[in-house]
Amino acid sequence: MKKVVTFGEILLRLSPPGHDRISGSQSFDAIYGGSEGNVAVALQSFGLSASLVSKIPAHVIGDAAIQAFNAYGVDTSQIIRGGERLGTYFLENGYSIRSSKVVYDRKHSAISEAQIDEFDLDAVFDGAELFHVSGITLGISEQAFRLSQAFMEEAARRKIPVSFDFNYRAKLWSTNEAKEKFLQVLPYVDVAFAGFLDFTTFLGLDHTLVENVAALEDYQKIYRTINETFGFQYIVSSFRDVLSASKNDYQGLVYNGTSEEVSLSQKYSIDIIDRVGAGDAFTAGFLYSYLLNKDDAYKVEFATAAAAIKHTIFGDSLKVNVEEVENVFQSGAFHVQR
Repeated sequence: MKKVVTFGEILLRLSPPGHDRISGSQSFDAIYGGSEGNVAVALQSFGLSASLVSKIPAHVIGDAAIQAFNAYGVDTSQIIRGGERLGTYFLENGYSIRSSKVVYDRKHSAISEAQIDEFDLDAVFDGAELFHVSGITLGISEQAFRLSQAFMEEAARRKIPVSFDFNYRAKLWSTNEAKEKFLQVLPYVDVAFAGFLDFTTFLGLDHTLVENVAALEDYQKIYRTINETFGFQYIVSSFRDVLSASKNDYQGLVYNGTSEEVSLSQKYSIDIIDRVGAGDAFTAGFLYSYLLNKDDAYKVEFATAAAAIKHTIFGDSLKVNVEEVENVFQSGAFHVQR
C-alpha cells in the first residue's frame, strides 16, 4: 500500500449551523481539520496509507483531534503532544450574494513553536513514498517555516518526492514574506499545486501572459515558461469561476514537466454546501492518481471530480471512495446509483 506523509497544523473549526451568522449564534459545530490533515483523510478514503505529522496539546481537545483523524484510519503515531494551544478558526458559511467569513485564533499554537529535534525523522519517513506540506503551514510562524523546510529537505535527501501546495493565506503573511519563503523551499519540490495568481505573485511570471487564456496552446506556453526556471515534475492547478457564494464553476489542469503537455478536465457547475477543503480534496485526488501511475487524463479528471464532490459535503475533508469519484467523471453521478 502506497504511503503518504503529510505535515501541518491540526485546526479546530467552529461553525454556526447551516448558513447562520457568527454574530448572535447560540451554538457552533466543532470539526477537526487543517489542510494537510484533510489531504490525509481523503487519501486514506481512497485506500492509500496516510500519516499526519504535527504537534498538539496534551489535553482533552488534543485527544479529540486525534480521535477524529483515527476514525478515518489516518496514522497519528507521529503526532507529538505538548504546547499550550490547538489552532482554532471560526467559519461562517456564505450563501448566494453573502460571502463566507473566516476568523483565525491560532497564534502560539503548539505546532507554531515546535522544534525539529522533537520528531523522530526515521519514524516519520519510514516507508514513505511521498511527503506533502502546504504554504499555510509555512506561514504560521518563522519556526513553522523552518520546521517545514527541514522536513522537505530531509524528504529530498531520502529521495522521497515532495508535494507542495502554495495555498497562500493573506491573513497569515504578506505576499512579499510568502514569496521569500516559497523560493527557499521550491528547489525541494517535485509536485507543485499552484494557479495563475501564484505564478504572477510568487514566481515572477509576466501577468500579461495569463490574460485572455483560451486555447490549450496558451496554457502550455504559461506552464512551460514557469518550468524552465523551476523544473517541477508536475504543476497542478484548479480554476474557479465564482458565480455566487453558493454556486461555482470548477475545472482542473495538470502540466507534465517531462512531456511538457497540458491536460484539462471537464468543467463542473457546482451548487455548494461547504467549500472548505475542496482544494485539499483536489490535491489528494491528484496524489492518489500520481502514486498509482495513472495517465495524466485520469489524474486531472480524478482530482477535479474529487474536489467537485467535496463542495457538496459538509465539513473540512472528503470521505468518499475511489468508485464514487470515478462515477462522477466517467459516467456522471447525477442519477441514482443502483
